[in-house]
Amino acid sequence: MKRSSILEARRRTVDPAIRQKVNLSFQIVDRIHEILQSKGLKQKDFAALMGKSEAEISKWMRGTHNFTIDTLLSIENNLGAPILVVYSPKEEEEACLV
Repeated sequence: MKRSSILEARRRTVDPAIRQKVNLSFQIVDRIHEILQSKGLKQKDFAALMGKSEAEISKWMRGTHNFTIDTLLSIENNLGAPILVVYSPKEEEEACLV
């Protein structure tokens, strides 16, 4: 896909902290999509599991939702799969050696 030079120029002006937050949000949504797909579930099924409306889940899945720790834990528990991985200092050190 050809990228717009105007959009690319605009993207370069975005604060790196904001860019990092947006990227993480999209990674979370991508992970949820992967889990749903691997389990043969649709967003409608996900909404039912979460006790949420399909409209709310749709907003989450746009990649701009600011997930709380409580929400992430609830998603992990309802889907039976991890969303985020947090490394201990020792694990981080070992990962850097690989």
